[in-house]
Amino acid sequence: MTGRSGTGSTILWGFIAGALAVLIFHQLTILTLNGFRLSSVWQMTPAIPPFGVPRLLNQMFWGGAWGILLAAVAHKLPGGIGFYIAGFLFGAIVLAIGSWYLVPFVKSLLGQNVRMGPNPAGWWRGPLINGMWGLGTAIFLNMVWRRR
Repeated sequence: MTGRSGTGSTILWGFIAGALAVLIFHQLTILTLNGFRLSSVWQMTPAIPPFGVPRLLNQMFWGGAWGILLAAVAHKLPGGIGFYIAGFLFGAIVLAIGSWYLVPFVKSLLGQNVRMGPNPAGWWRGPLINGMWGLGTAIFLNMVWRRR
């Protein structure tokens, strides 16, 4: 993979690509689903407790953190269109499982009563939205690294 100089570069570009993918791909997918009345997951609540971080910034931070992980394994993924498919699948599978099981587990450790697992009524939304995030992250990483 050309253009990638080391661990610091992987962390920096992975974070930037993941955060931008939330802002563009993730949010546009939610907006599109809402436009077709297939989803009502667009949340305009202003902040995430307990620190009051704006919801979009919180999502961009976590998108950047997951982007670092995707960038770290990118050298093991296929090139060409396979890289974009792998990015989509990474988001659709890894992030969905994380949001269904890891996040509720951590919140339960903090004393919150949460439900684990996918929402039976809309189980497909999370993987689709997060898959689009993964595709966007792969596109941004490819732009930076000039991956072939």
